[in-house]
Amino acid sequence: MPTRRQFMGTTIAGAALSPLAAGSAAARDDGFTYEIERTETQWRELLTDEEYAILREGGTERPHSSPLTTDYREGTFHCRGCELQLYSSQWREEVDKGWVFFRHAEPNAMLMDIDGPEEAYGQPELASLTNIEGHCRRCGSHIGHILLVEGKVLHCMNGSALIFRPTEA
Repeated sequence: MPTRRQFMGTTIAGAALSPLAAGSAAARDDGFTYEIERTETQWRELLTDEEYAILREGGTERPHSSPLTTDYREGTFHCRGCELQLYSSQWREEVDKGWVFFRHAEPNAMLMDIDGPEEAYGQPELASLTNIEGHCRRCGSHIGHILLVEGKVLHCMNGSALIFRPTEA
């Protein structure tokens, strides 16, 4: 499975996607204590292999692989790792790049982290390879990135990292 960096490289500039280096803030021990913590075994029992690769290892789903990329019904989007509500359909953006886009998250739902190769720090020529990644604030799961897309700063999220709950009519 490709990593998110392989897909997100030049999306920051709103261009086509290209490869970047590997690594993950979700998988490393950052010393932060999350409200919900699980062992690796517990995470693997809860998630499919693809979901684990995205939420726990910082991977990225293939473009257009999630049915949520084209599902614009009203509802709420929750973290697959802990079910915290992260987004609402009222902030959804229609962007045909292959992932789920929002203008912003629910208050107190997401934590941000720097996503970029460690060797980029102190090397301005590599600075464009740094992204801002979004994690669930309750369980630390990697959900996606915050990017400049088509002139807008948007949350570009993996559909596989989300649980969609449609509004009941």
